[in-house]
Amino acid sequence: MKKFILIIAMAATLAAASGCLSDIRDEGTTVGKIVERFEGEPVVPRSANRLHIVPPVNASGNDMLAPILFDRLREAISMDGRLGVETDSSRADLRLETRITRYQIQRMKYDEIGRAVVKRMWITADARCTDIRRDRMLFHEADIQSFREYSEFIAPIESEARVMEYVLSDLAKRIALKTVTGWYTERMTDIERRKPLR
Repeated sequence: MKKFILIIAMAATLAAASGCLSDIRDEGTTVGKIVERFEGEPVVPRSANRLHIVPPVNASGNDMLAPILFDRLREAISMDGRLGVETDSSRADLRLETRITRYQIQRMKYDEIGRAVVKRMWITADARCTDIRRDRMLFHEADIQSFREYSEFIAPIESEARVMEYVLSDLAKRIALKTVTGWYTERMTDIERRKPLR
């Protein structure tokens, strides 16, 4: 019985192989189309080289955030090297738009006299990337987030301004990764992997 099953399996494998070979010989065949569909394209089309970054829209209530995020986005895209940053939108292949949606400082721990000795800064943004040449939206990702817990009383002491720089820089790197690769999970913290922030 086992021998019979083995023979059937071998025959099926040979039939599939011969079918694939005949398909491979012919351009535009079923297998070729399936492979092409499976591999697909990355988020950034292979033909795209220049990205226009629109200054972020700020809906957070903190006017300091947008200029910093704009600078960090340009730095992050440039450092990645896949795309060149283009200031003239008419010469760009892609357009990246961002909207800062939340700026929040949460009190996490208190001392014996009621001071908030540990806080968490949390910033979120929506990002949208458009293929200008094809007039097609590549992605729209809502609530890309970055956060950091810090203290102005317990070592290592960090100022609010310094933490803001860190969080915005991390947020920019996440948006850049999303734009170029489609994912930014490598920058996610253990807390994020376990459950979303609330």
